[in-house]
Amino acid sequence: MKSGIHLKRRTLRRGFSFIEVTMVVLILGILMAIMLPVLGRAKDRAKFIKWFAFNRQCANDPACVVNFNMQEGEGTVLNNICAGADVENFKANEYNGYLKNNNSPTAKSNIQWIKSGGRWAKYGYKYALQFNGADTYVLVPGTQGLDFTPYDEFTVMAWCKFDKLGLGDCPFSKSLWGTEQDAAAQYDLYSNPYAGTFGQGSFDADVFTTCGTWMNTHVDFNKAGWVHLALRYAYTGLDANGDPAGQISVFINGKPLGAFLNTTNENPDTASATGWKACSGGFLNVPVVLGAAGCYRKYWSPGTYDKTKVGVLSNELILKFFFQGRMDEFLLYKRALSDGEIKNHYDSGAE
Repeated sequence: MKSGIHLKRRTLRRGFSFIEVTMVVLILGILMAIMLPVLGRAKDRAKFIKWFAFNRQCANDPACVVNFNMQEGEGTVLNNICAGADVENFKANEYNGYLKNNNSPTAKSNIQWIKSGGRWAKYGYKYALQFNGADTYVLVPGTQGLDFTPYDEFTVMAWCKFDKLGLGDCPFSKSLWGTEQDAAAQYDLYSNPYAGTFGQGSFDADVFTTCGTWMNTHVDFNKAGWVHLALRYAYTGLDANGDPAGQISVFINGKPLGAFLNTTNENPDTASATGWKACSGGFLNVPVVLGAAGCYRKYWSPGTYDKTKVGVLSNELILKFFFQGRMDEFLLYKRALSDGEIKNHYDSGAE
């Protein structure tokens, strides 16, 4: 009986042989090679589904006037999926986006739908629009819910991937850039590639009568890939002169850039909105444009300007400073989102 016990103990102490251990490791390796890609795809799909659900939730916010999630993948129309914005007689399709060419608005658009070209491109879940930087843009003709005054509040957000960061390249605008004495811009955001500690670029923004420059984004746009941009205006009350005042903020990847350099009176070429009301329903009904800046034709293309047709939008407006790169998701709210809400938008859409 004792010898049998000793035999069992010797067998247990022997352990696994080198070949047995190698076979187990090999089998585990094969199983991991099979399962990891499946688990990775499931995780990435879960992230996409979570973002999609969040985006649909945003569409139900009464303050959300425009929501382009760019899931069409084809065609020449971006469908505004907002369900019920707090805008008089609101109809979502009146704020659809139309893919256009600056050189021939009636021609087929040169904007390309990039299949699997969005933020989750490597997983095949997302589309994006490719702007060529020469003549492509998206026109949002509805203006009633997109006209703001210094007494209002708003937030504009977009995911962008810059192929280059050229001076003035404009992801979005509601503007008529002109001269220091004659310019109008309710709101816009455009690149300034000469700013930044590392020379990697930053952004300027026009909001009503202020032109601000953020000197450093702490982002190297040559390496950053997709970035989340947000422009926010919050009304703060009347100033000492009895005029409306507000706080202008720009966010990159969910982080506020802090104080800006006010270049309104320092830069004679600024597009500061000295006559911002010209963009509103009282005069020209200047539309929101994705991928370009609206400019006064009489200054930027004087040979095509007809002095007898003052106040006619097609005669006044010309597009310049085209954005070159991809855009994936655009939202516009008629309220100032909190820092936390903007960060949540970034987190929900980040890879």
